[in-house]
Amino acid sequence: MRRVFPVLLLALLLALALWAYPLLGPLVRHGAWPAFGGLKEPLTLLVYGSSPEYAGHHKRAPERFRGLADTILLVRLDPRENRVVVLSVPRDVWVNLPGYGWRKVNAASPLGGPELMKEAVARVVGVRPERYLVVSLEALQALVDALGGVRVCVERPMRYRDTAAGLEIDLKPGCQVLSGKEAEGYLRFRQDALGDIGRIQRQQAFFHALKEQALSPAGLLRLPRAVAEVEPYVRTDLTREEKGALLGFALKRPALVSLLLPGGFGNGEWVVDQKALKALVARYFLGESAWEAVSLKGLRVALVYAPGQEELAERAERRLALLGVRTLRHPVALPPSRTEVLENGPGLLAEALGEALGVPYRISGEAVLGADLTLRLGGDFPL
Repeated sequence: MRRVFPVLLLALLLALALWAYPLLGPLVRHGAWPAFGGLKEPLTLLVYGSSPEYAGHHKRAPERFRGLADTILLVRLDPRENRVVVLSVPRDVWVNLPGYGWRKVNAASPLGGPELMKEAVARVVGVRPERYLVVSLEALQALVDALGGVRVCVERPMRYRDTAAGLEIDLKPGCQVLSGKEAEGYLRFRQDALGDIGRIQRQQAFFHALKEQALSPAGLLRLPRAVAEVEPYVRTDLTREEKGALLGFALKRPALVSLLLPGGFGNGEWVVDQKALKALVARYFLGESAWEAVSLKGLRVALVYAPGQEELAERAERRLALLGVRTLRHPVALPPSRTEVLENGPGLLAEALGEALGVPYRISGEAVLGADLTLRLGGDFPL
């Protein structure tokens, strides 16, 4: 028995070394190991994608990370709440850029790089990012493929072809595991009624699916390889100490809250709802507690259900009517995977309705536009 233990220990150490080996290159270049204590204070990070630049007809230019910004995220890493808040900023929001006048927010990247992007997002949201992280188009494909794919539910057929950008999307409806190339198509598709906003909502659903995959047993085994694959396609001004603190924070499995910049369509653009934005910023970026009393009466609740769930939808409508809630039917092609209440807001209303119905709630920009709350009906809706 005494001889067996050293052999087992050696085997364990060897397996650990093989698992961590892909991280060696990035760790040497960045000098960052996971800090045991993680983050000590909240950190606000601007994360955005850099669209490809072209030197000629269909000819990709060398990567400078200065293309038009795509998928703009203001991320709040909060160790006190053990939470990551991701606020999606539509790229078509207009902002007055210093020295350039009124431009769409995504134009700040080619005009002034990450620093002007920080300023642009600060002017839109009212919160200034402390650091930035910009990724090229290849990062997504590399990450998804290294994790072995990500499972998502495609609600409708997605077909689109852009020969100039080398983009071809052909996804069929249904729940499926997407490869890196397929995931890129899923996240870039905009040919539907909601355009860029629909794309953002799919991105937020994808963030949750990606988190589940990365933290699954299989995902954790693949995680070092995933980090190594993505590292060449990233630029950031995070310090060595901050990188280590972020790695340590990630190991604590923080909760994820995803939000859409509140607003609505107006004159072909996304017009920010300043009152709703102020409430979100206070709750999730300034750490102010939300203790005000809420009432469900008169609220508009979007009821999401699929073909074959009509009887379930009627049952839910009756329960909502008893609470004084107005129902907006929102049929979809695929049944929701589970019953849940969604709110793109501080969360007090979602919590109240979830408790009244006995179902879970989640803060997410996936909520149906034009409604105060969204109730997705899964097969587990309580009788």
